[in-house]
Amino acid sequence: MSNASAADAFKPDREGYIRHWVMLAPISLPEGETGSEAIFKEQIKDEAALRPKAGDKIKVGGKELTWQNITASTNYFDFTAIVKFLNDREAGYAVTYIECETEKADVIMAVASNDEGRIYFNGVDIYVFGEPRTLVLDADKGRVTLKKGINVVVFKIINEQGNWQGAMRLLDKSGAPVKDVRIKLSP
Repeated sequence: MSNASAADAFKPDREGYIRHWVMLAPISLPEGETGSEAIFKEQIKDEAALRPKAGDKIKVGGKELTWQNITASTNYFDFTAIVKFLNDREAGYAVTYIECETEKADVIMAVASNDEGRIYFNGVDIYVFGEPRTLVLDADKGRVTLKKGINVVVFKIINEQGNWQGAMRLLDKSGAPVKDVRIKLSP
């Protein structure tokens, strides 16, 4: 993983994967709460409305955390590799900003998480996977419309034990990677 400048704009990779995110982790789950319970609760107030940039600070559970830019070296991001230690029973957030010149209907959003995952798209709760699992790329797919301008993706992932990863890519109706968008790290 490497840090990226918040002012930079990026493209999805050649397969359509988003590799540039603003990340916040780790957030400890309450004692006795499972990941399957935690994915349906807010770890951060108004999580659907998050619009962070690198350097923003937030207090969660009495602990101050700082949002940081990350660039995944592969088609998925790995929270454990970023925070540099094992984090069982933790939550993390990855946010990205997708900029479009024109509206794009019927874009396929293919996602994967290890373990539970939830996505808010432009402030709307559009996806949740509420069980522990290993990362399988493109495990779940749904259609979204990218509006002209900035689209915000908030991807929350709960780690129950072991690996803690996520992946997302954008495909057109035919299954080809969407290339004519920009990925930004600040709103």
